[in-house]
Amino acid sequence: MAGDPKLIESAAVGSMASYPRPVGRHDAMVAADGSVRPQWRPLLAELARIDAAEVTRRNQGVRRLIRDNGVTYNVYDDAGGEARPWELDILPFILDGREWARIEAGVVQRARLANALLADIYGPRRLVADGRLPPHLTAGHPQFLRPLLGIDPPGGVHVQLYAADLTCGPDGTWTVLADRVEAPSGMGYALENRIVVSQTFAEPFRDGHVLRLASFFQSMKAGLAALARGDRPRGVLLSPGPHNEAYFEHAFLANYLGLSLVEGDDLTVHDGDVFLKTLNGLQRVDIVMRRVDSLFCDPLELKADSSLGVPGLVEAARAGRVVLTNPLGGIVVESPAMAAFLPDLCRALLDEELKLPGVPTHWCGTAAGRSAALAALDRSVVRDAFDTLPLFARGSTARLGAELDRARRQRLAADMERRGAGLVVQEVMPPCLAPTLVGTRLVPRPVALRVFAAWTPAGYVVLPGGLARVGQGDGERATLSMQSGAAGKDIWVVSDAPAERFSLLRSKVEPLPIRRIGDEAPSRAMDNLLWLGRYAERAEGLARVVRAVAGRLGDDAGPGVGGAPDLARRLLVPYAQATEAASAAADGGDGAALTREMLALVGDRAHPHGLMRTLLGVRRTAWSVRDRLSLDTWRSILALTADDDPPPGDLAALAARLDVLIRRSAALSGLSAENMTRGPNWLFLDLGRRIERGVAAAWIARQLLGAGGEGAVERMQMALEIADSAMTYRYRYLGTFQAAPVLDLLLLDEANPRSAGFQIATLARHMAELQDSPAGAGQMADTSIQPLLAKLRATDPMALVERAADGGRPGVGALADAIGAGLVGLSDGLSDRYFRPSPRRRTGSAPRGETA
Repeated sequence: MAGDPKLIESAAVGSMASYPRPVGRHDAMVAADGSVRPQWRPLLAELARIDAAEVTRRNQGVRRLIRDNGVTYNVYDDAGGEARPWELDILPFILDGREWARIEAGVVQRARLANALLADIYGPRRLVADGRLPPHLTAGHPQFLRPLLGIDPPGGVHVQLYAADLTCGPDGTWTVLADRVEAPSGMGYALENRIVVSQTFAEPFRDGHVLRLASFFQSMKAGLAALARGDRPRGVLLSPGPHNEAYFEHAFLANYLGLSLVEGDDLTVHDGDVFLKTLNGLQRVDIVMRRVDSLFCDPLELKADSSLGVPGLVEAARAGRVVLTNPLGGIVVESPAMAAFLPDLCRALLDEELKLPGVPTHWCGTAAGRSAALAALDRSVVRDAFDTLPLFARGSTARLGAELDRARRQRLAADMERRGAGLVVQEVMPPCLAPTLVGTRLVPRPVALRVFAAWTPAGYVVLPGGLARVGQGDGERATLSMQSGAAGKDIWVVSDAPAERFSLLRSKVEPLPIRRIGDEAPSRAMDNLLWLGRYAERAEGLARVVRAVAGRLGDDAGPGVGGAPDLARRLLVPYAQATEAASAAADGGDGAALTREMLALVGDRAHPHGLMRTLLGVRRTAWSVRDRLSLDTWRSILALTADDDPPPGDLAALAARLDVLIRRSAALSGLSAENMTRGPNWLFLDLGRRIERGVAAAWIARQLLGAGGEGAVERMQMALEIADSAMTYRYRYLGTFQAAPVLDLLLLDEANPRSAGFQIATLARHMAELQDSPAGAGQMADTSIQPLLAKLRATDPMALVERAADGGRPGVGALADAIGAGLVGLSDGLSDRYFRPSPRRRTGSAPRGETA
């Protein structure tokens, strides 16, 4: 950064003692004369008290906490994908009370203005009729939604939630970079930032009297409830799904606000009402906080090929039977061109002057606008009139005027004459600066603030803080987009008096009715929990089989019956997890090829049938139900699916990796067994786990004990080892191996948690509980579990060991087939009864098999 080399010496230790004095830019921490602003002094005193090693330790602790909490923000095309950790600078952005009061008043006014502007755009359109607003900026906007014309939302409130992106100029004037009313994001990250940073700097947070955030969310909830029908309205948060970059925020906010996290297929519209598809049938929804762009919200009346929305949602909005936060179509007021007209519109709609100015903007749809735009070109950017992306973010078409040569300026002037209504020229507003930690040094970086306001019956209230974004680069091309890699900061607003200690979780004065169950479970979430259980059990089962194979490689028992080749041939080759050629070579004493296959099966991310692929299924499925998993359960899943270590290079490393994985799988299973409330979440997770374990137990018994040939004792030992039942067998039978008691323990014994019988008996109890619940109304025909359980209980273990002419045991094969078919049938039956989404129809389309 260019500036006077004068240093700040009062504020830290070691290499953190150098911080340049700002010149020509506003610095949040340092005044123009080089003095530290008063609100920063408690934090700087804390930094001066600790050494560089402690700073590093705290920074590492923040990163670890973010990782353990699963705080992510997906940057598209980034190698981290949906697992990319949220970038957080641990130093907050600090504002004093007087400066905050000016920001707060301006944000409230902007929210009121946006609400009044949308009411006119989709209502009487007086601003266009009076010539105050060019019709092209509304009717010509690509996301102006004509089906919304004339719709009056509940209470006449068009903007329940508003956000403003702000920066501060060299003279200390706060300027609005952009208004956000479509579906403002960032509140969840602001909350998470506050949780982490307030723990990292607990004493400055307390001593600085930092205003708390929770009361804002309580006010926002109360405002939404006031607009909805009934005394206890039901709300949902509509998300595009787990692949969205901000899905963590969706799950976090849904939990914090007490909303059900849903996707488009979870909702349906009947007769103007919105319903949530649950296990108990359709439940009416009164509030939809949406994180899906308006254009994608209704495939019937808006974007016909959208799979993210809810068919009929516009009709529900038209009927006024649901509160949409925010109502559809708000992106019209976010366009850069609108900024050129806001001062006049504020006077027309509110009879007030704008308290927070916007970036000077010249719309090129008039001769005067084009002339002003060309005159300001050297200090401006050229943008599409409807481009709402942050400047220089991915996908933005913004061009710096100063970088245009004479030929391109001439082409631009011609473009303005030809299609000037679609262009704006905005003067460059370099972001203000704030200190960030780079290693253990304080370094100034460009920062912008996102501040939120929510509607209440008493007027708009402002979140006392918000989300600060630390830009990449500096100067005119500094980008503050999270998609372009910007980091987050907490915003502290300090008060002269101690802050109110308010929590959204504080008990209300009126007593709540006692409940032993939560809200009705969305069907999609239960489907994902079922498969989470199946994937987690499948990963553990594969790890146990590979450990048994790898443990025998190189042993004296390696070649021949009972060794690694035999086990691989029976349990891995059929699933293409090993090859017959490698098994045959190991039979001949050369286990190198089989060893390589075992290492790849565990460590190769690209192996189509490998352990890494299965663990990826665990993680992705868990991510889709992040809002229904406790923090400890989520951390257990992160540990189970961690991919931080290099692939194992030898059998010792392989064995160690598998041991750790099996222990972590047991930890996840224990958490779900001991900590999860016995409701739908636990029930469907356990259903999936029991189905998968029962299928695996039957398969192992068939492959190892159902065939003829030599080595029966060795195969019995392998089966008991994989099923973790060897100790139980030794205690019962004192080391004497016979097929009947082994089969009894693995298939029939309902006291053995690893047996097929235990799984089926447990599933029978789960199904009985499910059928007795309200979700059982309509009755999924129970044709698989009870008959299967009766079959197992009637089976004589001695009959299973009878051999056929070829030496095989057909009774084992037949029972294993019955178990597998019955459990797969149960899984399919659950899907048919509870999870199948209703088919979507487009207007004018005919069902498959019919002609239009």
